[in-house]
Amino acid sequence: MTSLRSFIRSVRSTKTIAEERAAIRKESAKIRTSFRDPHLDESHRRKNIQKLLYLYILGEPTYFGQVECLKLLVSPSFSNKRLGYMAAMLILDENQEILTLLTNSLDNDLKSPNQYIAGLALSTLGNIASPELAKDLYANVESLLNTSSPYLRKKATIVAAKLVKKEPDLAEVFIEKIPSLLKERSHGTLLGTLQLMREIFLQDESSHDILRKLVPGVLAHLRFLATTGFSPEYDVKGVPDPFLYVSLLQTLRYLLEGDESNPNLEALDDLLTQICARLENSKGPGHAVLYEAVMTIFAVNSDSSLRVMGVGILSKFLSLKDNNTRYVALNTLLSVISHEPVAVQRHRAMIVGCLQDADVSIRRRALELTFAIMNQQNIRMLTKELVQFLAATSSSDDELKTYITTQLTLACYKYSPGIDWTFDTLIRMLEIAGNFFSDDIISSILALMMQNRDAELTKKAVRQLLNASKVAYSQFGLAIVTIWSLGEYGDLVLDSQKVTEASEVDVLNTFLELSTFDETSKRDQIRLYSLTAALKLSSRFKSSREVERLRKLIDSSKEDTNLEVQIRAIEYTEIFGEPRSIKKGLLERMPPPPRKEHEGAALFGRSTAQKSVSEPAKTGDLLLDLFDNDDSQADESKPAEKETTLDILSDIFGTTGDNEKTAAGKKVTGNTDILNLLSGSSPSAAPSAAVIPPTTRSIPMAEPPASLPTPIPAYNDSTISVGFVPGHVGNGEATLTGVVKNETSSSTVRGISILCAVTKHQELELSAITKNTLAPGAVATLGIKITGKEGSKVKLRIKVGYEIGGENVGQQFDFSGITERL
Repeated sequence: MTSLRSFIRSVRSTKTIAEERAAIRKESAKIRTSFRDPHLDESHRRKNIQKLLYLYILGEPTYFGQVECLKLLVSPSFSNKRLGYMAAMLILDENQEILTLLTNSLDNDLKSPNQYIAGLALSTLGNIASPELAKDLYANVESLLNTSSPYLRKKATIVAAKLVKKEPDLAEVFIEKIPSLLKERSHGTLLGTLQLMREIFLQDESSHDILRKLVPGVLAHLRFLATTGFSPEYDVKGVPDPFLYVSLLQTLRYLLEGDESNPNLEALDDLLTQICARLENSKGPGHAVLYEAVMTIFAVNSDSSLRVMGVGILSKFLSLKDNNTRYVALNTLLSVISHEPVAVQRHRAMIVGCLQDADVSIRRRALELTFAIMNQQNIRMLTKELVQFLAATSSSDDELKTYITTQLTLACYKYSPGIDWTFDTLIRMLEIAGNFFSDDIISSILALMMQNRDAELTKKAVRQLLNASKVAYSQFGLAIVTIWSLGEYGDLVLDSQKVTEASEVDVLNTFLELSTFDETSKRDQIRLYSLTAALKLSSRFKSSREVERLRKLIDSSKEDTNLEVQIRAIEYTEIFGEPRSIKKGLLERMPPPPRKEHEGAALFGRSTAQKSVSEPAKTGDLLLDLFDNDDSQADESKPAEKETTLDILSDIFGTTGDNEKTAAGKKVTGNTDILNLLSGSSPSAAPSAAVIPPTTRSIPMAEPPASLPTPIPAYNDSTISVGFVPGHVGNGEATLTGVVKNETSSSTVRGISILCAVTKHQELELSAITKNTLAPGAVATLGIKITGKEGSKVKLRIKVGYEIGGENVGQQFDFSGITERL
C-alpha cells in the first residue's frame, strides 16, 4: 500500500484535470477495497484515514470511511486516537445517525486518567455535539470542571458552553459551577468560563438575575488586568492578555445592557475610563480592546462624557492606515450615531475624507455615515462633496451611484435650505448620473416640479434642464424629466432668442430618435413621454408650422414595433384632430399630486433604521420572550392589563381587535402548519400554538359534565370569565378543562374564540369550544392536553375574543396557576 506522501505526489504530478480525477478515483477505490478487509491492521487503517483526510481536503466524498474513523479512535495508541478524532471532527457532523456510535468512545475517553486523551474527547464533543450527545455526556463534562488540571478545566468550560448552545436545558446544570470557576487564576479557564456565562445568558432568560450577581467578580478580573504591569506570559505588544480583556468586556456588555439600575455601573464606568486612557496610544491588540470598550460604553448607556470619549477613539481609528480598523470605526460610528449625534458630527471632515479611499468597502460605509450625519446645517457642504464623489465614481461602483442619488434626493427634500437650491442640486445629479435614478425618485422629482408655486423658478428649472440635456442627452433620468417638463411648462419658457417653439420641437425629435439606451424598455418609455409632450404642446403653440411638425412627430410612431407606443400614437392622432377648445381642456397642466414618502435605499441589505447588533430581545407582550424561561414569572396568572404595540398572537393568526370574530372561523391544520407562520421558524424553535374555532376539532370535543369542580380562575373582565380545571397532571403530560362563563346578567356573548400557546419545549392538543355563543350565566368548555418534559411547569398564553352589543373585544393573558408539574 502506498503512503500518503506518494498519493499526494501522484496527484500533484498530474498535468490535466482528467488525470488528477483519474488518480483520485484510483486511490479512492483502493481505500474502499482496503476498508472491506476484515483483517485490516491498525497501521494500514491509519494510512487509509490519512489519505481519506487528504481526499476531504480536495473536496472528494469521504462518507465511506466514517466507520473506520470510529474504529481507529478506540485504539489504545495516542497517535491513532488523535488521528481518529481529527477525522471524526472533519467527516462527521451532528446530523448523522452514525454519531450515536461515538457516544461510548467519548464516554470512555472523557474518563481517561490521561489528560491529553480526555482533551481529545472534549475537543471532538465540542465540535460535533448534537442535542442527544449533549444530554448523554454532559455529566462527564460537569465532572471535568472540578478536575485539578487547568488544561482540562479550560477545555471543559468551552465545551460546556457548546453543550448549552445545543441543549438550553443544560444551563441550570452548569450555572452552579460558575461562581467557583470565576475564582480561577488561569486565564484559559477564565476565558472558557466567560464564554459559558454568555451562552447561558443568551439561552436561559431565568438565569439573568443570577448571572448579574456575579458582575463584581468579573469587574475584579477586569480591574486586575487594567492595573497589572508587564507580564511576559500574557503580554502582547504591551497589552496584558488582550483576549481576556475582550472577553471580560463582552461579558459585562451582555450582563449589564438594559440594566440601568445595577449598582456596578459606576465602577464599570471608572474602569472603562482607565482602560481607554491606558491604551489610548497602543496599536494592534490595543485597538481590539479599545473597540470592545467603546462598544461596552454605548451598550450599558454610560454617561455623556464617556460616550463622547468613545466617539473620539473611533475617530482616531479613522486616521490610521489599516483599512480593517478604519472599516470597523465607520461601521461602529454608524451604529452609535443615534446616541451621540453631535459628537459624531465633529468628525465629519474625517468621515467625508474616507469617500476618497481606494477600498470600496470603506467608501460604502463612509457614504452611509455621511448621509446619517446630514442635517440642515451641513447639507450644503456635504452635498457638494457627494456630488463631486458621484461625478468621480467609476463604472464599477454603479450600486453606489443608485444609493447616492436616492439618499441625496430624499435628503434634499428633508433638509433643503431652499427650493431653488434643491432644483439646482437635482438637475446637477440628473446631468452626471441620470441613468442611476430609480423610477420612484424620478416621479418624486416630477411631483416637486408640480408642487412648486413660483412660476419664475419653474421657468429657470426648465431652462436648466434644456441646457443640461444638450450636453448629457444620454442620461435617462435627465431625458425623462426634461421631456415631461417641456410638455407641462414648455410654453412658459418661450422667448424670442434662446428658447423657441422650433427649438423645443427639435429637442423632442432628438429624444424620439435616440438609440443610445441599452434597454428597449427605456427607449420605449422615452418615446411614450415624447409623444405625450408633443400632444400637450400642440394645444399651446401658436405657430401652425410647429404644430404640424408635432403632428408629424406623432404620426411617425403609428407603425412603431412596440405595441404600446403604436397604440398611444394612434390615440393621440385622434385627439390631435379635435378642436382647440376641446384639446385645451383635455390637455391642461396636471394638478400637483400629494406628497409621497419614500424609504431610503440601503447597501448590503442594511436597514435604514440602525440597530445595535447586541440588542437583546425586548420583554413585553411577546410570545417567544415569555416562554424562554421555565420557572420564573410569579404573576403570570394575572390578566394582561396593558395593551402592547406588538401582539405576536394577532400577527400569527391574522386577527386584530376589529376582526376577532373572523379569527374564530379559521381552520386548524395542526401545530406544524401554525408554526410555519412564525416567521419561518422550525417547530423545534418556536412555541406550539393553535386556533380553537367553534366548529373544528383537534381532539374530541369536551362536553361539560353535569357538575364541574370549581375552576382555577385565570381571567375575568366582568363580561366573561376563563378558568381551568386540572385533571391528570404528571408523567410528562397534563389534561385540563377550560371553562368559559358569561358573567353578565342580561347580555348574550357571541363569536367566542380562543387562541392558545405553550412553551417551545411542550406540545399542545385541544378540542373546539363547545359553544361560541353564551347566554347570561351559561358555560362552555374545551379540552386541553399538554405533553412535555417531566418536571416542567404548566404555562399557557391565551387570547380570548368575543362580541357583545355589536362591539368586538379581544384580550390576552397568561396562566400558570397549576402547581403540579408534568
